[in-house]
Amino acid sequence: MHVSKINYIDFFESAFDSRSEAQQFIEAVEKIPTDKCKAGIVLHQTARMVWLGDRINEVAMKRPALQVLFHLIAAEAVAKIVKGFKGEGQSRQYVRLFFEDICSDEHRDIFGKTFSRLHAGYLSVRDTVDILYDIRCDVVHEGMYFGFSLPEKGESYPELTMSRNEPLTAYITIEKLRQIVIEGAVLGAKKLASGYI
Repeated sequence: MHVSKINYIDFFESAFDSRSEAQQFIEAVEKIPTDKCKAGIVLHQTARMVWLGDRINEVAMKRPALQVLFHLIAAEAVAKIVKGFKGEGQSRQYVRLFFEDICSDEHRDIFGKTFSRLHAGYLSVRDTVDILYDIRCDVVHEGMYFGFSLPEKGESYPELTMSRNEPLTAYITIEKLRQIVIEGAVLGAKKLASGYI
């Protein structure tokens, strides 16, 4: 399958209560001209980046840092589109904004229990976002994609991992992070489309 052939209803179905609800929303958003509302771009960019992240296991199994990269690219794009950002840079700020403002309270509750320092308790939502952003930067700027790990679906929790030479305990799977990004993107698209559908 080619990235241009993503079925958006199939892709985003898990972010809705039913397939018909997903279909109604996606079809309504697709009818809005992008010069009036960028909700369709939010959905398309998220699906493309997450879809690419999903394919990483085919060529680099058990390297979640590469998937984190694509998930955070999607999160940044959504935040910048939702907030109407026209400049360059400020990536960390917009990734924070995605998880702290666009995502739901439920997502923030999960992020508040995603990582812990050894014998020091859970990290804050901001610290969790910053760790994931640092992982993204390690991949992009240093080519470091092999020192970070997350528990895999079906494995026992938690998993010991490293971020910037600091040992952490991870309590989230890449699949859960993926789902939060997808659901957050839908929330962002709904904000943008609220006056149009």
